[in-house]
Amino acid sequence: MALAAGALLVALILSGCGDSSEEGVTNGTARAEAAKRAAMDRKLERLRSELRQGQAEARKGRERERRQASKSTAETSKPAADPTTASASFEQMAAGLSGEVGAAIGPPGSSEAVSFGSLQSGSAWSTSKVPIALKVLADAGGPGGLSTTQAEQMRAALTLSDNDAAAALFGELEASYGGIASASAAVGEVLREGGDTSTQISTQGRGEFSTYGQTEWALANQQRFMSSLAAGCVVGSESSRYVLGLMGEVASDSWGLGSAGRPASWKGGWGPGVDGGYLARQMGILHLGEKEAVVTLATRPSDGQFSTAEAMATAVAQWLAEQAPNYAAAPSGC
Repeated sequence: MALAAGALLVALILSGCGDSSEEGVTNGTARAEAAKRAAMDRKLERLRSELRQGQAEARKGRERERRQASKSTAETSKPAADPTTASASFEQMAAGLSGEVGAAIGPPGSSEAVSFGSLQSGSAWSTSKVPIALKVLADAGGPGGLSTTQAEQMRAALTLSDNDAAAALFGELEASYGGIASASAAVGEVLREGGDTSTQISTQGRGEFSTYGQTEWALANQQRFMSSLAAGCVVGSESSRYVLGLMGEVASDSWGLGSAGRPASWKGGWGPGVDGGYLARQMGILHLGEKEAVVTLATRPSDGQFSTAEAMATAVAQWLAEQAPNYAAAPSGC
């Protein structure tokens, strides 16, 4: 509006700049010209007023845009968390625990995660049931291709951590792929799809324990895999959602992420090392409304007792839940 008013104003000014005192003009004509000039002056003044008003509104609009841009930049550039402060907070929490602890946290669908603590790897135990379930889903063509028995076994393996159900699912993979080595490699392909490029599914058991449960799984690799799963990027979004849905129905919710104080979807694993001392670990998602934080944790108590490992895992999970708002984001997809 300001530009249009300005252009019209200039045109009117130019059109009114002719000489009206030419010789031979009658008095009546002079009065008509005077009236015409007066009307033009009023119109020019009105246009000048509109032009000033339009310019003022344009300045206000530019100022609003500048303030909004400044606000957006500030919000975007604000760091999620101070790593030094978070590390100091974790160490303070860990100092009150008797044993080793480790954790990682980051947004879904991102390889960017922050790690804490000295315990950064260990046997996968029952957390290995998640990639096994996903491989079965991949071979079935998705949840709709599962048999009734497979669906029941998968539910039991992920919500109850049923070892027999998981062994049955893995046994099917052994039959399909021609042995334990090929079946383990097939499950390893699921890890690769989830961004874990180095973990090898174990083919060696120990005593009565499963082979796949003895897989050495670093928290950083598990975090990367869990982050991809949270974004729906492992074996297709439908299969990812199916597994995550079951992880949201874990029956044993009295420790760790089940007692973190926030809604969570997770899978735990635990078992004794060669020295008899227990390791407990969990991987999962903390839900914060429309945002999520992906987490992994592990504990190994000095007294070797599983009850102590559980209590330590709960302490770490509650610390992660407090930190979660600083790392959470809305799932962005693959």
